[in-house]
Amino acid sequence: MGVPSRTSRLISVRLDEQTDAALQAYCQRTGVTQTEAIKAGIQKLTDPVNSPAALAEQLGLVGCFESGVGDLGQHHAQHLKDKLALQHAQSQQFNV
Repeated sequence: MGVPSRTSRLISVRLDEQTDAALQAYCQRTGVTQTEAIKAGIQKLTDPVNSPAALAEQLGLVGCFESGVGDLGQHHAQHLKDKLALQHAQSQQFNV
C-alpha cells in the first residue's frame, strides 16, 4: 500500500483472538504486512458498491452466451418488442 507519508496517523486497534489469528494467517499466506492488509480491507469497505451489471461483467457472465444477435444486450427491449409483435402477428393469422 505504500510508504507512510508525513501525514500518516498511527492508530491502535483491539482485536479479539479469532480476528487476530485470521489477520496473522492472511498476512503469512499472502506475504503482506498487517498494515497493508488492514489498509486493503478499509479500501474494500469504502469502494463503491458494484452494480449487478458490473458484477456480472467481473464474473465473466456478460457475453458468455451466443444468441446470434450481436446487439442483444444493448437493445434487448427493442428485440423483445419485435419478437412479441411477430408472435402477435402470427397468432392473428390463425384467428382470421
